[in-house]
Amino acid sequence: MRLLKKKKNKGSFLLRISILCLAAYVAITLVNQQLQINQKKDELANLQSQIRVQEVKNEELTHTIEANEKDGSEYAEQVAREELDYAKTGERVFIIISGE
Repeated sequence: MRLLKKKKNKGSFLLRISILCLAAYVAITLVNQQLQINQKKDELANLQSQIRVQEVKNEELTHTIEANEKDGSEYAEQVAREELDYAKTGERVFIIISGE
């Protein structure tokens, strides 16, 4: 009879340890997933704000294009001068080196 009781205690002890390990694993996994969820929420908020900024820029460009649609050559000339550093034939371009 004593042998049977000792074996039951060993089995019960191993069962308790395994349940404790499983509970710890589940808790650690849940905390890790919650941290990942919070990180993804922050990333989503950041991307949504970038989308809003880009939409505002798109609206500004649309209004600029519509305003210059009547005389598109002025807009094209402005873009060529400012962004592509083009100049008209016979025109002198001065570059200020002083840093201002």
